[in-house]
Amino acid sequence: MARVRAVDDRVNMPWFSVGDADDDASATLDAAGRRYVSVLRDRAATWPCDPEETFVLRPEESGFAHLLAVLCLVRAATDVVSHVFGVFFDGQGVLGSELHNQMYTPLGGSRWWGRSMRRVHPAGART
Repeated sequence: MARVRAVDDRVNMPWFSVGDADDDASATLDAAGRRYVSVLRDRAATWPCDPEETFVLRPEESGFAHLLAVLCLVRAATDVVSHVFGVFFDGQGVLGSELHNQMYTPLGGSRWWGRSMRRVHPAGART
């Protein structure tokens, strides 16, 4: 899905674009990935941040084994990223927390996986 032009000729960025935002590649994801991104986009529509601050990295782009949805919180006054949060999706559930702001790796090294992350199944039960 390509970006859509608004009436005033601005280009609307999709929430959680996949691949190049100019030519969203969400169709390249498997069925579970497409559903996951679709739900993220529906939920994000009410968020108080800009869609340009969200994106999805496929395993071939991130080097991780799973899909990674990223949200960068940008301070409006300075236009600087203050925090980056990511959610890994393995096709069945999600794991997520704060990430390094350039490498998109979990903060705190291996401790992050055991303490800050929570696995959430689609039904909402945590493990």
